[in-house]
Amino acid sequence: MSVGSIVAIVIASLIFIYLLTIFILLPRKEYFSALFSKVYVSAFKLISMKMQKEKYDEIVKAYVLSKKFKLAIPLTELEKISTSGGNPLRVVDGLMAAKNAKLNFDLDFVKAVDISGRDILEVVRECINPKVVEIPLITQVAQDSREVNVKISLTLKTNISAFLTGVTEETISARAVEAVVTKIANTVSAPTLASRPELLDKAIYDAEIDAGAKYVLVSADVIHIDIGNDRGFINEKQRIEKEHIIATNKLEQRRLAALASEQEMKAKEQEKKLKILEEEAEVPKAIVEAIKTGKIKDVVDYYKLQNLQADTEMRKLMAKNYKSERNDRF
Repeated sequence: MSVGSIVAIVIASLIFIYLLTIFILLPRKEYFSALFSKVYVSAFKLISMKMQKEKYDEIVKAYVLSKKFKLAIPLTELEKISTSGGNPLRVVDGLMAAKNAKLNFDLDFVKAVDISGRDILEVVRECINPKVVEIPLITQVAQDSREVNVKISLTLKTNISAFLTGVTEETISARAVEAVVTKIANTVSAPTLASRPELLDKAIYDAEIDAGAKYVLVSADVIHIDIGNDRGFINEKQRIEKEHIIATNKLEQRRLAALASEQEMKAKEQEKKLKILEEEAEVPKAIVEAIKTGKIKDVVDYYKLQNLQADTEMRKLMAKNYKSERNDRF
């Protein structure tokens, strides 16, 4: 075999191994899908994305769609979107939707929205159809102490220039609530607002609640308003009830104090009676001792003493009764 034949065989073998390696490594489905869509994607580029563990299937599909709708997005740009945490398909879909809606969305804006986690299609829908936000019932007291109950509806439109950095709809709603509460609190008469709800609309507009926000205020509408309770009457009623409770508590404290004092007096009286009984129990012993010592001659003298004491007590009682009857007559 000649040297030329050997070289030819070696070259052919190398070419075969090279082609076989490409055939094995190449994502054939994505390659031929792009090829049949008349979009050229380099086989080496596909192999490179596969070796780097990129989401080559999403990237190729997005690239094919971008070519189909003439969005002119480079393949390398779609790779950057994928590797930075975005979704190339969502970006392309968002640009397609914005183009169909005749919205001036650039690639950088759509990429930023997608990476931030927002649905770009939802943003497009909000640009086409304004967003309606209903604020829960607001209750505030006017200067005449009457409650005013209000429900507000805000119509918002996406502000593309401040969408990524502006404040959210929650902040706009909070600003609207603050404007309504301030207006009611500064109003002299609650019925004035009930008859002229446009004053609340004007207060919201004057507060510029959409300043620096990702939405522009299209309209603010009062969808419900009514006059609630008279807080002045309620507060006065609560004050009277509170004073009544305090007075009742004081009376109860006095009653308990008097009762405690009465019980204490009774206890002292019982103590005195007990002491008298103890002293009386000592009398017989003293009499016996007096007889023994000769201070009292005999028992007869003792009984005479007892009769004298009884007679004295009877006279005191009769005098007391006589005095009482006389007072009753006159």
